[in-house]
Amino acid sequence: MKLAEGYEVELGRLLPEVIDLRAKILRPGLDRSTASFAGDEDPEAIHAIVRYRSRVIGVGSLVPEPYEHRPALRLRGMAVEDDFRGQGVGSTVLEALLGFSQAPNSPGSGLVWCLARVRARSLYERYGFVVDGDAFEIEPIGVHVRMLKVPR
Repeated sequence: MKLAEGYEVELGRLLPEVIDLRAKILRPGLDRSTASFAGDEDPEAIHAIVRYRSRVIGVGSLVPEPYEHRPALRLRGMAVEDDFRGQGVGSTVLEALLGFSQAPNSPGSGLVWCLARVRARSLYERYGFVVDGDAFEIEPIGVHVRMLKVPR
């Protein structure tokens, strides 16, 4: 999806802004430390940031984490500022990360999985993810489903 002028997308190493937006959107009312995830600092992890006029408005990460004993990348920490939802920011983050996951030198053999909030399920389905299992509660953040995208 193409964003309007003034938006920038970057892929790279973990920046404090990634944790800040995750904490605000995904862990409201919880300690900021709960928005730091296992694998964030892995040298093979990649983090996407969408900025609008220098303000971080969307983030997401891919970290190497096996899926049922197979090499894979886990999609984590997808978050978009409330006032930018529905404008393609989440799709832009996801497209950037999936592009990275399919690169020849990417870890994980192109297999990507995530624990998606039920309300975000349709976004992932539009990009070829399928639900793997029943919905379950992650306290205190809500109901999730495990989703998987198999490389073509």
